[in-house]
This record gives sequence, structure tokens and C-alpha cells, in this order.
Amino acid sequence: MYQLVYGENKMNRYTYIPPCSKEDLARMYYLRQMTYKEIAKQLNVSVKRIQTAMRKYSLIARNSAKRNQQGENNANWKGDKAGYAALHRRLYHTQPKRCDVCKTVDPNKTYDWANLTGDYANPDDYSRMCRSCHWRHDGLIKNITG
Repeated sequence: MYQLVYGENKMNRYTYIPPCSKEDLARMYYLRQMTYKEIAKQLNVSVKRIQTAMRKYSLIARNSAKRNQQGENNANWKGDKAGYAALHRRLYHTQPKRCDVCKTVDPNKTYDWANLTGDYANPDDYSRMCRSCHWRHDGLIKNITG
């Protein structure tokens, strides 16, 4: 942040005022392994101010590390408040390649995960179905024969 101050300090509007000391910033970034965003939130400043402070203090950015983003560790985690589409997307890491209803394994068909009873939060309440069996199960089309 740049602050306009007059008087004995000889500061002007272009004088840089860091959000914290170099030692505090280094401790949070290197020892506590906090991200710029986490540091900014703790100091109640913008990420841009943290980036500027890192540059002014000549602190070297560490190599980025892959973080665990599964489940509750993900910033977008909604838990029980997840919507219909999000509950279905949980299953997409394994794409079905056969139908549990008609037992087909035709690679030219499209296969879906179909919810059986309406309990979308339960991952065990899904079954692999080809598109025609899935639509028949959901009652979308009544005249599909196979």
C-alpha cells in the first residue's frame, strides 16, 4: 500500500509501506508453507500486496507443490449442499463400459451412471446402464426396444 504522509517522515504518496516485516512474511511463506492467498487473508490485505512485498523483500518464490484437493480439502467443497449435477460428477472418474441391465458391452454405445432410487448422495445407489436402458429406467422414452 502506498500512503500519503507529510511531515518529518519525508514520505510521499509513492512511499511503499509493507503489510508486515520481512521476517514475518518469510516465516509464513517458507516455514508455515502458506500460500499468497492464505497470507493475504490473515493480514487482511490483497494478494497483490503480498506479491509486491515478496518482490520488495527479494524473497524467492518456492516451487509450487501439488496439494490434496480431494473432498473437504477443495475450496469448492459443498458437502451435503452439493447440487444434482455435482453429485453425478463424483462418479465420472470411472466411465462405465457395460450395462448392468441388458449386459451389453458394445463399444459403440454410450454408457451412463443411472441413479436407482433417487438417493443421489449415496454413491452405491448408482448402476451402469447403456443410454437406452437408462432412459427407459428414468421413464423418458417408453418405446425403446433395445
